Amino acid sequence: MRILTLTFVSLILAHSPITHAIQDYGVSKGAEELLLKGFESIAEQNFDAALEQMQELVSIRPDFRLAQLVYADLLIAQVNPLSQVGSSFTGDQQSKVKGLIAEAKARLNLRKAKPGPDLIPQDIVLLSDKQKYVIVQDMSLSRLFVFENRNGVPFLIKDYYASHGTGGTGKRKQGDRKSPVGVYFTTGRLLDENLPARYGAGALPLNYPNAWDYRNNRTGNGIWLHGSPVDTYSRPPLASLGCLSLTNPDFQEVDQLIKNGTPMILGENLKWISREAWKKQKTEMIAVVKNWQADWESLDYNRYIENYSQSFSDGKIKFQKFAAHKKRVNSSKSFIEIGLNDLNIFTYPDSKLMVVSFNQQYKSSNYKGSGLKRQYWQKETDGWKIAYEGAPSRGIP
Repeated sequence: MRILTLTFVSLILAHSPITHAIQDYGVSKGAEELLLKGFESIAEQNFDAALEQMQELVSIRPDFRLAQLVYADLLIAQVNPLSQVGSSFTGDQQSKVKGLIAEAKARLNLRKAKPGPDLIPQDIVLLSDKQKYVIVQDMSLSRLFVFENRNGVPFLIKDYYASHGTGGTGKRKQGDRKSPVGVYFTTGRLLDENLPARYGAGALPLNYPNAWDYRNNRTGNGIWLHGSPVDTYSRPPLASLGCLSLTNPDFQEVDQLIKNGTPMILGENLKWISREAWKKQKTEMIAVVKNWQADWESLDYNRYIENYSQSFSDGKIKFQKFAAHKKRVNSSKSFIEIGLNDLNIFTYPDSKLMVVSFNQQYKSSNYKGSGLKRQYWQKETDGWKIAYEGAPSRGIP
């Protein structure tokens, strides 16, 4: 029994090639719940129930390596006492087992750490009517959360186990294998049939590096939300070169909701606040942007330029040149009217940085125009100040 089981799990742990012609990625629904029930049965030393639960799970998802590992250990335990999951494996197999154990811990931890249904991530500030969904990944929980915009209020509708870069978080340079922290936006859709098998069901590219990353000299590219390799159901929490990875069925679910320009907030140890606190925060942040709008329309240059940081840069010119240009241009106007349509506001996790996006409708005595604008506001000692203003990052529609 022991030798046969070890051989079986060795095959499960191995990365045997599978052709990418597979389009049916199966389902995820119920898999995690069944896994956690199995862990509960083990904790209660009800090994017969755990064995039945794991047997059911591996029959549903034979490519679920973590489930196969636990199932194999339960079989071994019928012959020899089980000290801990994966203790039967050594050498090269042990490093893979460690990744599976980390996955088990991440899934179990969510039961204690999962935010309540009435809480909202602090970094979702304002969603326009056109912004139907927003994605939030808390990498300390290895969890991706999907929020739906219901009359301006974000409601959590789905959450999924998700892995990120082997180097952790805080990406700064090409090849560091880290996932970025911040606010990003999807820029397109890559089909599974056009990708290597390691990306699974497809990919949604993100706009890393964005304008703020360029400003801070962060390098690298190709940060995507994608599926898992087609020969496995899920991956360890730290598994990619910097991308975010879901199981293939979960990716397909998320993919049905996403369109170009969908925001994704990526962070660690995200702060979740009550709906009442969220409403108060939203009012305060909107007021900051509306004051800037009013100051611009006032034709009072001093009021207007006070909204901008001394460290302002749009990637081409810095504050002094920008201020001189605006003073010259605005002085030629007899009136200015600014419309802010489709206003979205987010903040960077664990940072005094606010991201504002809107379709600007500009009308003055001698010019009329419109276009998508993005701003990055910094919280300074005397309040919020605009540190970047201009077009969105490359690749944003």
